[in-house]
Amino acid sequence: MAQREWVVSISALTIIAGLKVVSPAAAVENAHDCTGSPPDAVMTLPAPLSKWGRIVCTPYGHMLAGRDGWMWIMPEIFETVLIPAQVPEKEPEQVGNKIYFTKVDVYKVKGSEFDNAYKVFHTGFDDKEVKPDGYRVELTTDQGKSLMMYFFDYDTYAWGMSCPDSKCEMETRFMILDKNTPPKPREPSI
Repeated sequence: MAQREWVVSISALTIIAGLKVVSPAAAVENAHDCTGSPPDAVMTLPAPLSKWGRIVCTPYGHMLAGRDGWMWIMPEIFETVLIPAQVPEKEPEQVGNKIYFTKVDVYKVKGSEFDNAYKVFHTGFDDKEVKPDGYRVELTTDQGKSLMMYFFDYDTYAWGMSCPDSKCEMETRFMILDKNTPPKPREPSI
């Protein structure tokens, strides 16, 4: 059930379930100092997630967000995407650094795992484009909640998608764009 709430959060574009107090962009813009974060809080992301993402400390807890120079956006309405450690059932509480990620694992995926996630993600896109590198990201919070996502790296841009209960949901896919480099189609390998 907690994973379903996380997907609702992502689908709601604020990435904070029921957030009415502040916009997602304002949560990052009003980010506060990470000083005082518990020692088991993940503050540095593993590659390749660190290429596009970072952990930000906000009044609502830690969040996975776009790295400086990159933007994470929902493609049709251009809303900022944030992945929170806090997934409340009602309005989020201002908890500062008390809710955070304890684990962020990244695994390169191939074979049937890649094919299954990519099939859902790639619905409606050009079948002839060169396939990206695929990564499964598993996030765990200090509250014991977990979320699985897939990221698809096209070199100059990427995409992310949530997969609660190992079921990927196309509606949660979001773009990851480099603000300084226009996206280019991936070149085929030789």
